[in-house]
Amino acid sequence: MYKHGDGSSASSAAPNAFRSHLKLISSPVTLHPNNILSPTKEEPVSTAESDSRSKTKDEPLTDNKITQSRSQLKEKPAKDLMISYSHADHEIMLKVRENLEKHGISVWVDVSGLSAGVDFLSKIGEAIIECKLFLSLLSSSSVKSKYCQDELALAYVSNRAIFPVALDDPVSLYPLMTTGMKLQLAAYEWSMLGKDSDKFNDNFSQVIALLKAELQRQDMEASRPSDITDQKPLVKNESRRKLNKRNTKVDFTSMEGLELLGPEEYWEKNFLLSENIPWSEFVQHFKTDFQEGLNKILKPEEQDWLFTVLKSEMEADENFVLQKLNFLTFCKVEGEYCPIWQRVKDQASESWSIKEVFDMNSSVRVDAIENLGKFRSPAVIDALCDLLSDQDANARAVAAISLARTNATDPVTAKSLMKILNDKDRLVREAGCLALGHLRVKQAVNKLLKLWRNDVISHVREAASVALNQIGGPEVEKAMRVTKVLADEIRQLTRS
Repeated sequence: MYKHGDGSSASSAAPNAFRSHLKLISSPVTLHPNNILSPTKEEPVSTAESDSRSKTKDEPLTDNKITQSRSQLKEKPAKDLMISYSHADHEIMLKVRENLEKHGISVWVDVSGLSAGVDFLSKIGEAIIECKLFLSLLSSSSVKSKYCQDELALAYVSNRAIFPVALDDPVSLYPLMTTGMKLQLAAYEWSMLGKDSDKFNDNFSQVIALLKAELQRQDMEASRPSDITDQKPLVKNESRRKLNKRNTKVDFTSMEGLELLGPEEYWEKNFLLSENIPWSEFVQHFKTDFQEGLNKILKPEEQDWLFTVLKSEMEADENFVLQKLNFLTFCKVEGEYCPIWQRVKDQASESWSIKEVFDMNSSVRVDAIENLGKFRSPAVIDALCDLLSDQDANARAVAAISLARTNATDPVTAKSLMKILNDKDRLVREAGCLALGHLRVKQAVNKLLKLWRNDVISHVREAASVALNQIGGPEVEKAMRVTKVLADEIRQLTRS
């Protein structure tokens, strides 16, 4: 779940793993998340919830089970579907898996009550990224499971087709869900399976029909030539892309009044012919219009977080002024204008999901970073760029390393990474140097040279040196040579 930064620096608040593994070496391997960001024994994944990743007395973990489960990922091709579930629902999960396979849908699921350590947990993340469909069995146990929450967030971020299947009454589940789950599942159509064995077949037949339709749709999509435009770098003044656009359905018939207002209508209603307004005025009007809806999805402190995100997304300037053009651009997604309320809810879901997946306490973070190339998209890159301005210094550093793993070289990404070279936190500056070096961003040479010469933290200077050597070129070689000569001469003077 999202945690607000308290202003403390990552160097004092970050887990030991982050501080001790950010060692600088003259090789791109520095960026490998297992070297930099992987949890250590002092940073265990939470086991508060009794779910499928926890060892139980009545279901011991054997070497054979570990080997069998690992082989599911390492030796066999990707499955059609992954099931995310709580160990408390183990029996019904087995029944679901059996029926799926009877209908010709291949399934990956953790069946062994695993507690095989961080390495195996990351393989679950790989399974999510590789699968075509993500089926979440929602019960009073699973919605409280940190593992299930992280898995859903990764499925959302990696653009999997998500199918929420309720085992308990959705009305009773909603109060138990985290803010992240509420946001991520809001746009999806739930199926009711229940736990009544007499109604299982009838209810499951409806689920099967939805799953098969989506698999058929994906097969048809895969057979068409790829859309080259999807591979173009995303820039801020273009139409946004959705982070997850698989089988999401916005029910406009359930919306009413202000919820249906498009951006032009909303601006004219509140701000008349003004071309720009103070940011505080926008916030005041938005809260007045949508406070009831905000209270349903976010706590008061989380609403403060959302407006911080929106200020960045709408590009309110340093004087806290919002331009009408930037507001309209924010509301344009996939080439079409969205109602302002729906657009804000979508932004909240995207920003929260990215935050959850790449959070230092996420059980899927390491594998998400390792496999970014598999679900790299303009929307993911844009969301990671947004994370570079997060209140939490750890989040900013992880975002920089993650952006390097995407191999994005567009001007917006480069500019975003160059900004964090001025970050007050030294780990963020180190990560920014390493990312820019890995991406060979030549525009960053002057800033990196300045850090190499002047930063008060030795590790940052070393990171800048690594980056400069990776970028290379005559300008770098000359500047570094001159600096080293001057440094040698100064040392000689101090000795004489």
